[in-house]
Amino acid sequence: MALQAMWTHGHHAVIEFNNRGRGGGEDVNGVPWTAINGLRVGWGAIFRCQDQSSYWFHFAIPTPVIKDNVRARFRRAFVLYTADPGVALGSVHVWDGTNRIFTRDGLAVGGSHPGFPLEENINAFNLPDEQVFFGVGISALFNFADAGNVTLHNAGIDFEI
Repeated sequence: MALQAMWTHGHHAVIEFNNRGRGGGEDVNGVPWTAINGLRVGWGAIFRCQDQSSYWFHFAIPTPVIKDNVRARFRRAFVLYTADPGVALGSVHVWDGTNRIFTRDGLAVGGSHPGFPLEENINAFNLPDEQVFFGVGISALFNFADAGNVTLHNAGIDFEI
């Protein structure tokens, strides 16, 4: 068996609308529509959200389901981000189609975690040893005690095939 890492850039992050504001968070630096789409920059997507709120962000991960008649297995998930003061990663969920195969709630991690070092329960998460059946997504909940920005740089999963 060999590892295969599959990643997506932060440009592909999508915010889940809730009942605050006009859909997503707030416009970033006054740029229209960035409350919904985020501000795409070379190093990721910046989202600005209101104080006392929480927002889910979703990443679709390219998924190697079967290779040479062998079904892939989950190993590790990664969410790379930079959060302003008062903004913290609260939860990470991994979905295989409609099946949630991993939940890590109760996190309260802020700061800058755009790459190495990869730290367990900060920007890297060990996944259960389960087979992959469908397309995979990562959902990350960020809590905004204060209004602020979160920059989503990358998300990915290590699969064993």
